[in-house]
Amino acid sequence: MSKSNGFIKRLRKIRPIPLIEAVLFSNEDPSKVSLNDIAMYLNFKFGIKLTRQAIKKRFNKNATNFLKQVLEGLLHSNLEDKVPVFSHSCFERITIKDSTCNQLPDHFKSVYPGSGGSGSKSAVRIQFEYDLKNLKVLELSVSPFNHQDLHNSKETISGVRKNDLVLRDLGYISLEVLKMIDASEAWYISRLNPNISKVYDAATGKLLDFAKTEQYMRRNNLSLIEKEVLLGDEKYKTRLVLELVPDEVKAGRIRNAEKYAKRKSRQIAKQRKAKFGLNLFLTNCPSKMIAAGEVRRIYGIRWQIEMIFKAWKQNIQFHKIKKMSIDRYEFLLYSKLIVIMLQWKFYQIMDIISYAKNKRRVSLLKIYKAFGLIKEKFISLLRGDKESARDIIKRLLDACNSYILHDDRKGRINWRSAQII
Repeated sequence: MSKSNGFIKRLRKIRPIPLIEAVLFSNEDPSKVSLNDIAMYLNFKFGIKLTRQAIKKRFNKNATNFLKQVLEGLLHSNLEDKVPVFSHSCFERITIKDSTCNQLPDHFKSVYPGSGGSGSKSAVRIQFEYDLKNLKVLELSVSPFNHQDLHNSKETISGVRKNDLVLRDLGYISLEVLKMIDASEAWYISRLNPNISKVYDAATGKLLDFAKTEQYMRRNNLSLIEKEVLLGDEKYKTRLVLELVPDEVKAGRIRNAEKYAKRKSRQIAKQRKAKFGLNLFLTNCPSKMIAAGEVRRIYGIRWQIEMIFKAWKQNIQFHKIKKMSIDRYEFLLYSKLIVIMLQWKFYQIMDIISYAKNKRRVSLLKIYKAFGLIKEKFISLLRGDKESARDIIKRLLDACNSYILHDDRKGRINWRSAQII
């Protein structure tokens, strides 16, 4: 692979794996890795003697393209084992998607422009989508920060399949996207985007008055209702689930909105303020498929993707970046994404085994921490030692009963919330 894309044109002192290993593991703090660290690591671990200048030249577009090719191969090498947790689900896939962003040094702004204004001049956005039902990663991609989630949603809508259940944050949702998911014969659960200002009651054809609806619910002690509604000028028909929130939650939302509006010298519209007292969810799933009382609970599992990002930052630390060349940064970033995907494979295996044995799933945060404790085995795996893969699985299995299982806590939404679907 490295020869086919020009990363290695002839037999050299250094091959891809030693360079990847040195970039990742030559310093405990990834924000402080220097060319000298890499040079020393290559010398001590592989007997390779290269100057810092020679190493610097290895970081180029061909090297980055090679790593992208490796990552793409990992993304398409999912296990074929059926995950038993949702084996009776009516959905083919349960897809969850979100992005995480990292600020970068300002001199990267020509390649990775940030938000501009008072925000960061340079930042990177990493998109991640996976299928909760089958534990398959569907997307892991890198883009500039200003390539917003909604743009990504429209660009990748062709990946939505018939009978998928799509769970995404507001940033990915517009009326156009909802209609496209529907047209794909897939299902969605989403919060109502505030930008969709026209919401009509399908029964009356009139604009829905959220203030009056909230007052009606409080007056009649109704914590939850649902309505068939029409959205936008196109009058797109869908199902709206309205859930009252506690007074203190409503007050907190209003305070936060007022602070933001004051900074932007704006006013909050009356109808928007009325929505702060309600949780509003849209779904094209009929009530016989998902009851109104289950909509928020199922949508809540989308939050687990934040735990994935937390695990990456705690244990892979890809958000720590020092000043370096753009080619060297991309080599480091894609090397870390490759490690993330390799570790995901082990998580996938352990989750399947754990549920099959004792009907419990493993904790993603705990298993990523475990990888940090067996780093030497993981390095051997990168070097191609197949026995290391078996040893990693054995060690994780030994720890499975006591140390890396998911803890179910009262009141916390977790993967069990989706078992009903």
